[in-house]
Amino acid sequence: MTKRHLAALFLVLAMPAVALGVQAEIKLDDKLSSMKKQGHVGPVIYPHAKHEKLFKCNDCHPKIFKEKRSENNINMKANMDGKYCGSPNCHNSPKAFPLYECAKCHTGVK
Repeated sequence: MTKRHLAALFLVLAMPAVALGVQAEIKLDDKLSSMKKQGHVGPVIYPHAKHEKLFKCNDCHPKIFKEKRSENNINMKANMDGKYCGSPNCHNSPKAFPLYECAKCHTGVK
């Protein structure tokens, strides 16, 4: 690897995730019609940047979440069954607030 390649690699590694195309917040609304049928919650606004400050990428990817958008079938049943956000290392543990605090993730909670 040349010095030029090493310098480029260093710049990429030093960039904040947002500069690399990772969103600071991710709106999870692919199940919006189902949420509306339930009548009490809106989309989730996932604070990716906040989680990046607390965890390393490989803490969640690909163990809990696949990195490609729409490859995760995130839903409350899966969360409650210990998958995704409900993983034993996440919101189904003493490390974070519990899943039943709906308004902390969902918008439009009634």
